[in-house]
Formats: sequence, C-alpha cells, structure tokens
Amino acid sequence: MENALVEIIGGLLCNDNDKIRQSTSALTKAYENTEALISLARIVASPMETQVRQFAAVLLNKRLSKLRHWQLVPADQQEVIKQIMLQALVVEKERAVKNAIAQFVGSLVRHEKDRKDSWLDELLKFIYERVNMADPKESEQGSSIFATLTDSAPDQFVTHMDAISMMFASVMLNAEAAGDMTTPTVSNMLAGMNYLMPFVCGNSAAEQTVLKVMPQVLKSLHAFAHKGVVQEFLTAFDLLDCTAEYTPHLLNNNVRPVLEFCLELVNNKQIDDAIRVQVIIFIGRIARIKKKIVNKQKLLEPILSVMFEMMCSEVSSDEDEDFFASDGTNNPVTAATQTLDMMALNMSPEKLIPPLLQLMEPALQNPDPIRRRASFLCMAVIAEGCSESIMQKYLEVMLNIIKGGIADQAPIVRNAAFFALGQFSEHLQPEISNFAPQILPVLFDYLQQLDIELKMGAPEPKHMDRMFYALETFVENLEGKITPHLVKLMERLFHAVDLRNAPRVRELALSAISAVVTAAKEDFMPYFNPTINILEGYLVLEISADLEQVRIQAIDTLAAIARVVGQKNFIPLANDSMTFCLSVLDKGADEPDLRRAVYNLMGALSSVANENMASVFPKIMDRIVESVISSEDMTPSLPDNEDRDPTQDIDLEDTDDEDDDSEVDAFRVENDYLIEKEEAILALKEFANNTGAAFAPYLQSAFENVYKVVEHPQDTIRRAAVETIGEFVKALHKINDAGGVTRACQIIIPKFAHMIRNDEEASVVILVLDVLGELFSDVRIPALPSQELAELIFCCIRDLLTNKMACQFNEAGGAGGGDEDDDDESEFDDALIENAANLLPLLGKALEPQAFSLYFGRIYHLFAQRLAKARKQDASDYRSILYGALSDCFQSLGACTVTYFDSMCPLFITGINDPSGKTRQNAYYGMGELVLYSEEKSFESYPLILQALSDAIVKEKNPAALDNICGAVARLIVTNPELVPLGHVLPVFVSHLPLREDFEENSAVQKAFRILYLKARPSLEPYIEQILAVTIHVLYKKEIPDTEATEHAVAFIKEIRQQYPDKFNNVSNSSAEVFQFVQTL
Repeated sequence: MENALVEIIGGLLCNDNDKIRQSTSALTKAYENTEALISLARIVASPMETQVRQFAAVLLNKRLSKLRHWQLVPADQQEVIKQIMLQALVVEKERAVKNAIAQFVGSLVRHEKDRKDSWLDELLKFIYERVNMADPKESEQGSSIFATLTDSAPDQFVTHMDAISMMFASVMLNAEAAGDMTTPTVSNMLAGMNYLMPFVCGNSAAEQTVLKVMPQVLKSLHAFAHKGVVQEFLTAFDLLDCTAEYTPHLLNNNVRPVLEFCLELVNNKQIDDAIRVQVIIFIGRIARIKKKIVNKQKLLEPILSVMFEMMCSEVSSDEDEDFFASDGTNNPVTAATQTLDMMALNMSPEKLIPPLLQLMEPALQNPDPIRRRASFLCMAVIAEGCSESIMQKYLEVMLNIIKGGIADQAPIVRNAAFFALGQFSEHLQPEISNFAPQILPVLFDYLQQLDIELKMGAPEPKHMDRMFYALETFVENLEGKITPHLVKLMERLFHAVDLRNAPRVRELALSAISAVVTAAKEDFMPYFNPTINILEGYLVLEISADLEQVRIQAIDTLAAIARVVGQKNFIPLANDSMTFCLSVLDKGADEPDLRRAVYNLMGALSSVANENMASVFPKIMDRIVESVISSEDMTPSLPDNEDRDPTQDIDLEDTDDEDDDSEVDAFRVENDYLIEKEEAILALKEFANNTGAAFAPYLQSAFENVYKVVEHPQDTIRRAAVETIGEFVKALHKINDAGGVTRACQIIIPKFAHMIRNDEEASVVILVLDVLGELFSDVRIPALPSQELAELIFCCIRDLLTNKMACQFNEAGGAGGGDEDDDDESEFDDALIENAANLLPLLGKALEPQAFSLYFGRIYHLFAQRLAKARKQDASDYRSILYGALSDCFQSLGACTVTYFDSMCPLFITGINDPSGKTRQNAYYGMGELVLYSEEKSFESYPLILQALSDAIVKEKNPAALDNICGAVARLIVTNPELVPLGHVLPVFVSHLPLREDFEENSAVQKAFRILYLKARPSLEPYIEQILAVTIHVLYKKEIPDTEATEHAVAFIKEIRQQYPDKFNNVSNSSAEVFQFVQTL
C-alpha cells in the first residue's frame, strides 16, 4: 500500500496535467482502503525524501481535517495515527515537514477536544515533561512541539493557559539561572507564547505570570539582539509586539524598562540594522498607545534623541532619493522618519515640538550635511500631525529655515528641504499660501536654473523630483493668489515640457501644470490651447515605453483641466477625450496605472457631459466595477516555497460544502492595483454626483460593489469607499428614490457606526463622521429611518467625546496612565472630538425636534462638564468646539430649545467672557440662536443678555467675535424688538456694520433691518442711510450667504427707494461705483 501511495504522490507532484488527473483519481480510489491513512502516516514518519513526507502530511490533513471523516476512522486506527504523528513531530528535523505535521496534529486536537481524555492533555504532558529537562535536546524537542502546535491550533490551548503560562515562566527563569537566554528552547517558548497572547488577555492568572517574567523576556531579547541572528531576534521580539496588540495593559508598569531596552538597542550601531529598524517601529507604537505614560515618565525626550540620531545615519545614494516615502522600512532613516511621522499624528504638538526643536537647531548649524538633512526631514514629517501648532507658532520661522536649506550646497540637504516645503504646502493650508511672494521666486529661480542646465546638456539634478513636488503642492492651493505669477510660471513650465528634455522632466512639468490649473481655474484660459496642443502629442493609443509615464500624466493633466475650466470651454474636447478613454480601456495595455488615469479622466468628463454620459455607461461600467472588486491589489504573501501547500492547485475532493481552513492569512499590497481600485471608486462617486438620472440604472450595482470594499485593509480604499457610498445615497435622494434611500441607510448606518468604533485609523473615522454629517444635512429625515439607527450614531458621538473608540487608544489603568489629561492629545485626537461634537447638531437635522430633544437631553450635561474641564485646563480650542456645536443644536431643537434655556443661558453668559476670541465668537452666536428658538421663554432674560452683549462690544477686539455680537443683537431684535431699547442699541449696532469677517451673520442682520422697518420704523429712520449703505455694500461684495437673503436685501433697497427717495439718492450718489452698482439692481 505504501509503495502505491508513494507512486501516487509522485504523480501529483509532477508537471504533467494528465498524470496529475490520473493520480488524483487513483488517490480517491486508494482512500477506499482502510489501511491508506495509516500508510500515509508511516510515509510521513519514514526516511523518504522531504517533499514526499511533507506531501503525505498535507494529504492526511486534507482528508481528515473534516470531523466527519475522522469519525469514520476506526478507533484503533485513530490511536495508531496519533502515535505515529506524535513520534514524527518529535523526531522531524525538516521545518516544512514539521509544519505540515503540526497542521495535521492541530486538526486532530480540534476533533478530540470534547473527549473526556482529550489528546491535547497527553500532548501537553509530553511537552511539560520535556521543556524543563536538563538535556538540551529533550527540552528543545518539547518546546519545538509546543511552538508548532500553538501555531497550528492556538485556540485549543485556551483552557490550559494557566499551566502553559507557568511552564513559560519556568523555562525563562531556568534559562536565566543557567546563564543562557538564547537557547532554542527559549526561542521556541517565546514563539509559542506569541501565538497564545490573544488568549492570555482576560485570564488574570496567565496575565500575572507573564507580567512577572517580563524582565526575563527583555533579558532574552537583549541577548538575541547581541547574538546577531536577525530571524531569531525577530521571532522572539514578536512576543512584545503581540503584547502591545492584545494585552497592552501588561505594559503599563513596564513602559520604562521596555523603552529603555529598545532605546539601548536602537542606539547601538553594532546591532544589525534589520533589528534596529523593527525596534524603532515598536518604539513608535508604544509612544502611540501609551503616550500618557511616556509623557508622565519623561520618556519622550530620550525617544526623540535616539530617533534623531537614527535619522542621521548614512544611506546609499540610491536610497537617499526615496527614504522618506519608501514602503520598505529596511534602512534606519526610513524607519525613524516614518515613526516620527506616526508619533506626530498621535501625540500632542505642545509635547513633541519643543524637544524636537532642541535637537534640530544645533543640527541645522552643523557642518555635517547628514545632520542638517535630518532637521529638514523632521520638519517635513511633523507637518501633517502638528499642522495647527506649526501654523500658529512656527510657520514663518520654519519657512525661512527651509528657504535656507533649499540654497544649501549639499544635494542631500536641498532634497530634504524641498521635501519639507512640499509637506508644508500640502498640510499647512491656507496659511502657507500667504507666503507666496517669498516662496514662489525661489522655486521659479530653480525652474529657470533647471532649464539652463538641461539646455547645456547637464544631467538632471538629484533634487529635481523634490523641487517639482514642492512647486506642485505649493501652487495647487494658491487659488486667486496664483494669478500675478501665472505668466512667469507657465513660461518656465512650457520650457520644461520641451520635447528635447528627458521624459521624466516632461512628466513632472505636466504634473505641475495640473496643479496650476487647479489653482487658477478659468484664469488658466490664456494657456488652455497651448497646453492642449502639448497634451495631444501623448494622448495616443500606442506609445514608446519611455513615454508611458508621460502619457499617464498627460491624461491626469487633461482631467484637471476638464474639472476646472468650465463646461463651455471644455465641451468641444469632450467627445474626442471620451473616445480616447474608451479605446484605451478596450485596446490599450493591461496596466493598472494607465486604467487609473483613464478612470480619473472619465470622472472629470462626467462634470462636463452630465446626463449625456448615459451613452457611455454601458461601455465602461463593467470594467470599472471589475477594478473596484478585483483582488489583484492584494496578493498572497507566502514566506517561502517550502511552506507552500502542494495541494492548493489540485482539487483532491470536493464532495461537501464544509469550509476548508486553507485560506492564506498574509497578503501583500500591490500599489498600482490599489491606486487603480481607489480611482475606480472615486470615478463612481463623480458619476453619481454629476450625471443625475443617467447613473440611476447603475446605482444599486455600484453601491453593492463599493460596499464590498468598505473595510478593505488599506485605509485609502476605506476612505474612498465611505465617501462614495455617501454620494450614492445623496444621488438616490436627488432622484427621489425614497425606498432606495431607506434601504441604503439601513445598511450603511450600522456599518459606519461599526467603523467609528473599531477602525484604528483616525483619518478614516474623521471621514466617516464628515460623510454622515453631509448625509444628515442633505437627506435629512430619510437618512435615519429608525430610532435604532439614530441611537447607534448618538452613542458613537457620546463615546467619541469620552475617548472610548479604538482610534483614540485611551486605556485606563496602570502607572501614570488612564487619566484624561487633554494636554496629551494629538491634533488628530482634537479633530476626532471636533467632528464628533459637530455631528450632534447635524444628527438633529435628520430627526424631528422632539426626537432630537431626547438625545440632546442625554448629552448636554456632558458638554457642560467638558466645558468646565476645558476652562480648568485652559483648552481654548476645545471650548470653542463645544460652544460651536451646542450653538448649532438650537436650530435642530426648534421649539424644544425652551426646555434647555435655563441651563444653557448661564453657560453662554460664561462663554461671552471667555479669554479666547474664537470661543467668545461661538458663545455670542449661540446666545443669539438660543434666544431666537426659545422665543417667549427668553423674554425675561433680555435685560441680562443685552447687558452682557453691551459690556462685551465695548471691549471686544476680535473682528469675527464683533460680527457675532452684531448677529446676536440682530436675533434679539428679530425675536422681540419691543424688548430691545432701540434708542441705546441701534447707534452702537449700526456703527459696527458692515461685518468684517463672519459674513454668515449678514443674513441675521438683514432680517433685523426688515423687522425694524416693519415694526419700529420711527426708531430706524435716523439710520436709514447707514443701513442702506451697509446693504448695498454687502450685495456689492457678495457677502450675503444665501440666495433668499440676497433677494430680500434687493427688495429692501427697492422699498427704501420708493419710501425715502432723498435718502436713497444721497447714498446712491455717494460714489460713481455705488451709483453704477445700484443701477444693476
């Protein structure tokens, strides 16, 4: 029997398809013999060649992994198979065979778990006896079996965690006593416990045991690091990683020793870089999840110091260009910059920036260019996470330093400085745009210098890519501020796209032109035709390989033009552009980046063609949906060939519907396919937004397929999917498909609530909150078709405000942790709180006032508590957020606001006296809204409120806050003009008009004018000319926020012209400009 099975295995392993089919059939027949399974087991334990033994073990597992197949094996044969497998597991030396045996043994352990004398008990007894034996071979055997079994069936060890933890502790203590912490036994035990850490969580006895031997674990890791075998160290180090993931509270009392151990390793340049890289990444993780303890124990400064030194490492010339954005973190500089980036996103800028500046300042003066480069890299990678703080305190100083870096003699420093400028341009908007007069000339000079060097035949400078990156990101957000610079900028860029230049230069220049288009909009029209003429040379179906990337960028640039120059300007090109897209999808190269660019262009064309896209959709939708749901962006990542399941391509048996547990767990992200998927999703979003009824037949299918990727492992895909799904629901609403809106919201609201709770990426959660807010604001009541859905969102808001979500990493307990000191919060933490608070009034838009009142009544006390705490901690931004959110709630509460007037009025009186201008602004606004919606309930408080506003307007210096005082007074007048002492109030009120910054308040001011004109005209008459001048001014400057208010303002002017012609003429003739404008009305 064994010989026959060996022959079958040989047939299955060959490359001949016919032979494989014959052998598969022979194997099925062989299984009819009751001796076949024991024969396979003997082959596994035999001295035959490795591949045959491994394959025999795989076949056994394939056959017997289903419980019913194992139950069909006679009991005596079951015992024989188990004994053979245990012996094979003990003696096997080949890793691939041992792993295959362990997988099979793991399956048998699962089958036997409910028996009175489970086989696992026997296995554990075998392991316990051996791991503590003095003979190192015996202990290695026992520990090796432990590691392989915990890898293959970790869940089966749950009920034995107490004993296993004790065994682990015993091994670690014995190894310490013996003076060797790097034995194979220790390595195996660390690996086995790594697999079991998810099950240690919650088992208090096991947790305490692991906690007690943490010093021994650190000693062992220290020894493995100095031993220098990278894979051994990384396997052992996984235990710390898993502790941080599954039982982070076990680190609370060990943060200092763990970090000191890690910092020592990272600082030791004799340690292999691969080890140092993994450890620095882990340091960032600890700083992220234990930031309160890190700050309290003053560990941040040593972390930053070591990290900065790591960023000062030498890198090869090839790596130098890419280390900031490289996906492979196998060099120290990349690992340190990425870790600092992550820390900036998750830690308080007030805690992070000062010690970092102390490291950067001397380095900037250092003659060593590597240290100067490190300083610019620090500025670059903190720009996103510390954006608000940099804009408020450091922007001008840092920009001047970056300008100096751009002029540095060392190419690596110039490169890093350009990178920093690009990061600043990307993340420090809109403030950085104010520095255009200082920054653009520097970039223009480099463009001109590049043009001269290229014409002279010089090679492309190393800083070229980063220079274009800086130019592009800076220009993209300039909007109208770019207009004075357009002539010079476009002249330089047209030189750069000259056909004599290298393809890479032309590609970068076209990308920069995209940014110019985005900023300039219709001001780009003088350059429209020359740009189109350039692009047409690349918009062809067949192109040489060296120009492929230029063609892709040309498509993207055309898309940017289509989006912003206006429909009437682009419509003549629309048909040809769409024909080109269709031909590329039909006949073009099978390249994901090319398809991505085409999807981008088609999304842009939908804003031009609108419902005329109906004729195109049947030709493209299947292909786009295929890109959305394709799994090509995630490819199985197997460690090496020896671990591959040799049967994975052979359908040995498909006789039932039981699931095989043979899925591959590890995946590698394929970036090009990932970006294609993202663009396909976003194209569907644009179709839904731009094409109305034309997209209606595709909405359901698009929704279903995008929903499939809403929890994709990559956060960029999750964000794109969330955004697009929100747009689908709004599209259903626009076409009056009420049933579709209800069905969609019943699906997405629970999903979005789940993501808010469980997604660890703050940026994803922030976007989900934004999309929900837009949905509630646009769709209103239909967006929440049941109370259960409203409750889900309300609970998310409440729990975000109390830091209970996965993305907030707020963990109670432990030394120095678990408190709620908000000064440890990062800007992303603040953004989460802000978006959660702002979602509350938007939730009200999707509910009837009575229903919303029930939720408001459950949460306003929390807002009041948070305000008191924010005052105590001098957290002005937090106070501003809370007052703003409360103020916006009154409109949604409507008449129900009266219920809360007595609680809210004192709160807002307090806010009026806040030291923060932004907080006062929101408090003035909220006071006005509170009165407006409380109506009669507020009347008895008019004297108190008016006195508070009167005191405030005398001393208020903040322009936006002054505007909101005017808005509040206007609302009091609108609500009850009889209670306002107009003789005292009107002179002051009118003297502070027109508004300066917050033009939204013009709507309330104009309503007040109208009410006074109708109900208190005698009091108003002395101010008619001033009021008329203010109204004309805001109309001329287009400072009235909505169409309806604008129409009322125009009608008001016409009425004054009829009733008070002399006063009207005085105002209209005050200047030629005013006269001409009034005639247009």
